[in-house]
Amino acid sequence: MKQHLESKKHNQNTINLSDRRQQKASLIWTVTTVIGLLCACGVGGAGEPQADSQEKLIVRDVSVFLVSAHGKKLNDAALFRSTTPGFMQSRRLSADAGESDKPAPLGLITFEGPPVKDIDVLLEFPSGRFLAHWPTARIQSKRIYWRSQNLLKESPLSMRLSESSWLSPLQQADRLCVKGIDKCDRFILYDVELNHNPRITMTPAENGFQIQNADTYPLKALTIMQPAEQQGHWKVAALEQVPGIKKEEKQPEAKSDQPAKAKPVDPLSEESLKKKEKEAKAKALQMLGKQLQAVGALPKPTEAATKPAEKKETAAAKQKTPAVTVPYLKSAALTRAEALEIWRKQLVDLGLGKPEVEHVLRILAEHALRDDQATIVYCLDESYLDKILPLEITPFPDVIRRTGIVILLDADPALLKRIDALITQLGHQSWTKREAAQKALEEYGKAAQAQLQKATSNKDLEIVFRAEQILSKLK
Repeated sequence: MKQHLESKKHNQNTINLSDRRQQKASLIWTVTTVIGLLCACGVGGAGEPQADSQEKLIVRDVSVFLVSAHGKKLNDAALFRSTTPGFMQSRRLSADAGESDKPAPLGLITFEGPPVKDIDVLLEFPSGRFLAHWPTARIQSKRIYWRSQNLLKESPLSMRLSESSWLSPLQQADRLCVKGIDKCDRFILYDVELNHNPRITMTPAENGFQIQNADTYPLKALTIMQPAEQQGHWKVAALEQVPGIKKEEKQPEAKSDQPAKAKPVDPLSEESLKKKEKEAKAKALQMLGKQLQAVGALPKPTEAATKPAEKKETAAAKQKTPAVTVPYLKSAALTRAEALEIWRKQLVDLGLGKPEVEHVLRILAEHALRDDQATIVYCLDESYLDKILPLEITPFPDVIRRTGIVILLDADPALLKRIDALITQLGHQSWTKREAAQKALEEYGKAAQAQLQKATSNKDLEIVFRAEQILSKLK
């Protein structure tokens, strides 16, 4: 009996120990699960912030514009010809076969990050017009609309660019595919002509240039590319920012709380009757004087030389445009690669990725580094870019970066001397020299218009004839 009780007690202790072990294991599993859930929800231990592992959607919009100091439009249709593929259906004149692969100023939108379904991209142009775009989109009166696009990691492209095309690197870039109903590519391209009157003046200085910006918006990351005597080299001047003219805030006129009441006028009062009598006498004398002048009894009065009304100076006219010195970065001239490297660093600082940077540098190499004149390259103020070319993306991305780069031509003071020399060359004895000068002046366009007008009164009839031919093409 005693052995039986001891055996029963031993078995009970074994069961209790097993239950306690199971309870302990269950408790450990529960605590481990809770900790895992807390970590997954972003609640870390010891108060340390957890890294955000969610991938962000980054949209980059970069536009390159070409404008003449004598023009009134960014990317004027007359400034350059289209080098985009035929399926983009540009409204510009197509470039010649030998120049069809040269980079041209274009706008580019790229997407980086996770795939997104059903995204809308809307570009507006309050004062301008679209000349080309790809992929195809809906164009309304003052806007272009890529509706219900899907951003995918990989998708078959609608049109494959040839390896020789200057746009082909964009199709090979690590960017999301933009797929619409029937078209797909790794980017959105657009060519837009916008109304814009550059108000920038450049004059040479001792160690660089003097720049005056008469606009209200600042010029950012400004560089001047001046051709050096050594072929294929340029002297580069740069400044972080050139300020514009500040607008003066108008002070509101003080107004009384109670509106002024007009005094009632009695038409039969003595004052009113006297006023009417004076007006009647003056009218009668005026009529009598005209009748006497008509019969020659009175001489006609000589017209006095009237002075033009003095124009009231506006606040902007009174305030002189500040002149800012843009110094040379180095005294020695730089090669093409060294000059472009300056802008590469600027573009990286602006948040552009490698595909976008290379796209801009290809255009700068073609249009900003010229052998015949110094060019000014700068970034548009972002608020001004949003004003002339608003961009709306729905749903709104995590990050959006907009960059507008302007290449300003025909602002170099030395250009006037070159144009004068070319006009003189229009009367050269050699027919080849005359043709070359005429072709060069046609390329300068409106920059040479004023000097060509003067040339139409030249004594040399050959110069007059060719100047008139060039001017007829500029109209």
